Order: sequence, then C-alpha cells, then structure tokens
Amino acid sequence: MNSIIDDQSLASAGLVRMQWYRERMPLVTEVNQLFKQQQVLKGMTIAISMHIEPKTGFWVEGLLAGGAAHIYLVGCLGTTKKDTAAYLASLPNVTVLAKEGDLYEDHKRYLKMVMAHKIDLFLDNGASLILAHHELKPGWNPIGANEETRTGKLLIEKNGVQPDYPVIVIDDSPLKQTFENALGVGQSVVDGFMRTTSLLVGGKKVLVVGYGYCGSGIAKKFRGLGANTLVYDMNPVHLLNAKTDGHWVGELHELIPEADVIITATGSFNVITEQHIPLFKEKVILANSGHYGFEINVEEIKQASQSVEIVKEGIERISFAEKSIYLLHSANPVNLAGADGNPIEIMDMGFALISYSAYRIMTNVESLQHGLQPVPKDIDSQVSKLFMNSLQ
Repeated sequence: MNSIIDDQSLASAGLVRMQWYRERMPLVTEVNQLFKQQQVLKGMTIAISMHIEPKTGFWVEGLLAGGAAHIYLVGCLGTTKKDTAAYLASLPNVTVLAKEGDLYEDHKRYLKMVMAHKIDLFLDNGASLILAHHELKPGWNPIGANEETRTGKLLIEKNGVQPDYPVIVIDDSPLKQTFENALGVGQSVVDGFMRTTSLLVGGKKVLVVGYGYCGSGIAKKFRGLGANTLVYDMNPVHLLNAKTDGHWVGELHELIPEADVIITATGSFNVITEQHIPLFKEKVILANSGHYGFEINVEEIKQASQSVEIVKEGIERISFAEKSIYLLHSANPVNLAGADGNPIEIMDMGFALISYSAYRIMTNVESLQHGLQPVPKDIDSQVSKLFMNSLQ
C-alpha cells in the first residue's frame, strides 16, 4: 500500500524541523533505545492513529528501531503537518495515510484500508482503530491496544464495544490528566488561539465549555493572561470546582450571550449547535480543543447561515441575517491546527506513557485483562520519576 500524503518533496524539511524536538525529548530517547536494544516489536505490524507532527515523528522512529515489520500511520483530522507526514512516509516500512485537508470520509477510508491487514498492536487516539476493527470485523484481533484520549474511551463505552483484547487507556493515568491535559492542553490551546487570531486575550470574556482536566487548564491559562473566564459544565461538582477556582459559572444559555470567545473541551458531540445561534454575541469566536471537531456542529450551523467565507488562514466568517460569527480551523483542535500542539516536555512524558504501556502489552500481555483498563501503576510511577528527572 502506498502512502497518501500532500507532498513527498517536503520530507527533508520535515527531518530538519524534527531536530529541535529530538534534542528535547529525553524520555522518548530512552524508551526508543530500550525498544532498539530488546527488539520488542520484532516482526510486528503496528497501526497508529495519531496527530502527525514532529513529536510524533521522533516517537515513531523508536517503534521502527524496535523491530516493527511495518507501521500504518493514520492521521487525525485537521492536524497533520505536511512536512512530518512526508518525512515519515520516506522511511522504510512506514505507510502514512494523512493529508492536511482530509475529511471524515477520508479518515474512514484510510481505516478500512488498514483493517485489510492483520495488525498486532493498535496505538490509538480517539478510538478510530478500535471502532473500525469492531465495525469491519476483519477476522483477527490485535494482541492489545492503547487508547490515548478520554474521547476515545467514551466512544468505546457509548458504542457498547467490549474488545476481546487488552486496551490500556492512557487518559486514565493521573500523570496524563494532571500534566498533559491540564498543563499541556491549557498552554497549547491559548497558543493556538493567539497564533490564529493575533488578538489580545486580556479583557475578553472567554467561555470554556467543559471543566475536566483539559477545560480547567484552558480556563486557568486564559485567566492568567487577563481574560474574564466563564465556565459551564454539566457536572455540578466540576462547576463548583470552577467557581472556587475563581471563574464565573452558570447555565450555558446564560453564559453564551456574554462570551467574546467560546472554546469547547468536553470530549462529547454537539455541545454547540444551531439552537445556540440566537444567543451568540456579534463577532463571537468559536474554537474547539477536543479530539473531534464534532463538539461544535459546524455543518448544522453553516446550513443555517447566509454565507461562509475565509477571512484569514484558519478563520471562517459565518454570516446570518442578524450577525456574523467566526470559526477557527473548522472546529478541529485549535492547539494542533493553529499551533504545534502540547509543549515538547509534556508530549515527551505522554509518548513515554504510550511506549511503556505498549512494552507491557508486547512483553507481558498475560498480566492484563481484556477490555479497557488504566495504565499499570508501576508504569505511572516509573514515568513520573523519569519526567521529574528530566525537568531538573
């Protein structure tokens, strides 16, 4: 199977750009060396669904060095960096299926192509591979899988999927929740918003919808830059937490008319829909930080509009009879579509969690149960110590 990417001529540029990241990821460097020495993945075929950007690229190199016979890499919607995709596609035994402008239909087609091959290990993000395997029933099971996100876990549970193989949920790790979700996503979402809009944050009313680990981090970072932060969450405990953290809280229909910026961070679908159009302030900016852009029902909102036009790279103006609103990056994750994703140190830790969990699957699968389960505590402890040492 040939790779499907934007421009293979960008491979050398992708390699050059990776050098900055490669020099600043000591945890991934260490686990990559472990994989290489022990040939943990020797002869294995691996399927990955992941945001394709430089940090991912360095991590994938380690899987190859660990002996993987072939890697199928499917990108996530709206976040593919063309030069990284080109570099990875230039490596032997790697098939990359990801273009910058892919639609959901393209993503589904790529997954179907991958499922035509027997896969030994899924390294998933958003449960794309796990759900495709369940739907297509190819007649084989992987040895095991990782699922990185809360969104993916919710989709597996919502669809009643009970995998007949171990699935380690990286997002259930307190290490990921505390550092990658709250600290990393908070910083990177603000970064993506500022790079895309070139606007001042201070003084704006920013509504964060969802106050889990990611949402709380986003709200705190915006507040730290002088924004007036508003928070809505369906969970009353989360809402109380937001209140005591110093944010304005209330019902969604009360907060939307006040907001200059609305950012979704729920992991759910259809959080902002056509029914909210009458509530929007003139020129409100909509953005999403969740894995899938479906948190904002873009199709429904656009169908109700009079016109849609691109006014700046990554910004669409959606006009109605009585007002115009702005949408960032088609509701794809603003931190990756509009910037470079989570900070390098954070993803160094995150990819280490994924790799050590994959190591457990490939070397001691008998210690794991079938179905969803958290990262083993000893792996959390090990990566915590490594992460602490890397920050000295």
